[in-house]
Amino acid sequence: MALSNNLPVTPDYWGHATSTIDWCEENYVVCKYIAEFWNTVTNLAFFSLAIFGMWKVRSTRQESRFFLCYMGMLIVGLGSWFFHMTLQYQWQLADELPMVYCTCVCIYCVLRADVKAGTDVYVSLALFAYSTIVTLVYLQIRKPAFHQVAYGIEIFVVLVRSTMHQMEIRKTNLRAYAEMQQLFSLGVAAFGVAFALWNIDNIFCNNLRAIRNALPMTLAPFFQLHAYWHIGTAIGCYASIVYQQYLRLVMLGTMDEYRLRKAAFIIPYIDRVKKDD
Repeated sequence: MALSNNLPVTPDYWGHATSTIDWCEENYVVCKYIAEFWNTVTNLAFFSLAIFGMWKVRSTRQESRFFLCYMGMLIVGLGSWFFHMTLQYQWQLADELPMVYCTCVCIYCVLRADVKAGTDVYVSLALFAYSTIVTLVYLQIRKPAFHQVAYGIEIFVVLVRSTMHQMEIRKTNLRAYAEMQQLFSLGVAAFGVAFALWNIDNIFCNNLRAIRNALPMTLAPFFQLHAYWHIGTAIGCYASIVYQQYLRLVMLGTMDEYRLRKAAFIIPYIDRVKKDD
């Protein structure tokens, strides 16, 4: 019996993709409610690290600027979750633009790390202007490469200024320098590996899809390389914020009241000195 060629086509749950990017993960394969399942659920790394960081900032009575950094990280994770879940353009913006805004807060922290009190209006206005210009231009041209360059410039500023501070601290406090170097290395390594996998996923998508199709269902997810980008950038963002917290305490001369510790022997965080330390 011949099969009909007029079988009804089941529409995607969130409708036709309107985003300017559709990643290498096959759409609506694992779950009919989620376009890119693995690219979505790996944003749990952002949620968990951001919430943990916010809790530690409040419990150790550190400055609100760092709470804002972690909140921005949480918002980036939420935007990324909805973007990959729906592949809708408005959620793509909710993923990409908060990356720029959150990093501006981190830039403020690293530029003002050695200032004991007050708010620098000029730095704040400059960062606000940068965010506004990036937003307006990106809404007009809708080219992902523009966003990537704009975000890359911010990361470069954070890296350069952080390195300069670190070199200054090396002259006077070797213990602080060594611990900051650990945080710096963790952040750079996490971002570096994530960026490498992100590029491999983009360039060799057809090869990766062929590998996944040849593997059992239980092993195929390990070759969803964009998902590792989320995990790596979450770790990198988190390590960068902890680094900024540490830098600020050293610059204020209050690091003796705190210690760098690790949760589950892996996740670094700043804690107050306990009586038995």
